[in-house]
Amino acid sequence: MSRTSETFGSGTDAGSDALPEGALPTATRSENLRLTLGYFLPNYLRGVFRPRPRAARLVARIDPNRRGMELMRSLRGRHGRGPVVVRGTSGPTLLVLDAEDARQVLAGPVEVYAVDTWEKVSGFAAVQPEALVASHGRQRTARRAFNDAVLDAGCPVHRLAGHFLRVVGEEARALLGPRAESGLSAGDVRARLERAGRRCFLGEAAAEDTEFSRLLEELLTEANWMGARRWRRARTRRIRRKMTQRQARYLCDADPRSLTGLFRTAPRGPETAPEGQVAHWFMALGVVQAAVTQTLALLATHPAHYRRALEEVAAADRRHGAHTVAGFEALPYLRACVQDAARLWPPVPSLMRRTTAETRWRGAVAPGGMNVLVPAAFHARDAERVDYAHRFAPEKWLDGTASQDWAVSPFSRGEAQCSGMELGLLLATGFVAEFLRGGELAVAGVRLGPARPLPYTFDATRLRIGYRAQRTPGAS
Repeated sequence: MSRTSETFGSGTDAGSDALPEGALPTATRSENLRLTLGYFLPNYLRGVFRPRPRAARLVARIDPNRRGMELMRSLRGRHGRGPVVVRGTSGPTLLVLDAEDARQVLAGPVEVYAVDTWEKVSGFAAVQPEALVASHGRQRTARRAFNDAVLDAGCPVHRLAGHFLRVVGEEARALLGPRAESGLSAGDVRARLERAGRRCFLGEAAAEDTEFSRLLEELLTEANWMGARRWRRARTRRIRRKMTQRQARYLCDADPRSLTGLFRTAPRGPETAPEGQVAHWFMALGVVQAAVTQTLALLATHPAHYRRALEEVAAADRRHGAHTVAGFEALPYLRACVQDAARLWPPVPSLMRRTTAETRWRGAVAPGGMNVLVPAAFHARDAERVDYAHRFAPEKWLDGTASQDWAVSPFSRGEAQCSGMELGLLLATGFVAEFLRGGELAVAGVRLGPARPLPYTFDATRLRIGYRAQRTPGAS
């Protein structure tokens, strides 16, 4: 991967005016320093693959997303709307600040805008070296076909949706006892979703296998270091071996109501590595958990949205029954709430690519081997372009405004869009719906509401989700 070139250097304080005609603008040293210290470094310290709890609390106070977005607006104002070359962790990086350029990257072929960047390959080596997101070429084609088939990519309702909705309903309901009145943490939600994931992905036999989840969490924690702690590689290999051995128990005698039960009918070849794809699905549960907690917090602090979601769930249950496929299909507004929660605070705030060939950006040409960064969080909250940038706006997903805007991409777009996007939305929507059945929702520890612009950073470290069952007539 190219790290230096005459055109893509570290920049000078003279700014883009000194660049030859047709060259891409380059950030100055001071701009690079501010971007690194104010945005890239805090988010790295927070944890790329698994949040570090103490660091996450500190980073939330710094609010790097606000600082980063302010700097990106400043860069666009100074250098123009085209990509700006900044100094990334693995060399010169094209920072994409225009919505049309973002579409060029996301709609482009993965053979040119490849997803297997240094950061992903280094990080996933600890957890899942054969994962789809760390693959390219023939391997990626084979693994993508397998993932698409098992996860029913592109289908709003997975073929096992009926069972999965019952599972997430049961797991969410298990949280809603008297203890919920004093408040549930984001960790409580995560633990229940992990249990739901084990049941849906590996089968009912894995429901109580918390050791599998613990081993995966250790690997994700190590992945945050992106291979820098070389002295821990032997230990990491042992942990991964233990995890895959536990996983193999469920693959050998696959539950037909689980994703592993669909392996036999999915396309596969010598490059597929089916068992190497499973860990990433569990990692993606972190995305589901974030979407669930963010949606609950938004609904609890936005009364009009809350009432509409309550009415929709009640109507769907009356007509089709709770935890049914037809009932889920009758919840478009609640699903849009989940989507907009992910827009406001994207699970992956920066989408990374690497170019394998020359790429053209208006009148400029960038050589192959460049990193490309599409800041999804910036584009989703770009108030100069998006009139609903800082408010809770699920209606924008219903009328097509958000879904047709390629720069609004909480789950990526195009050939690199997450194969499990629809399944993740189904699990998150089903989980949230259970909180809206027969209870009152409240939150503490966050400052959200329709009367003020929503913050750039969602701090889940202090969040408490309160739930009280509605009292029946005659109850004391």
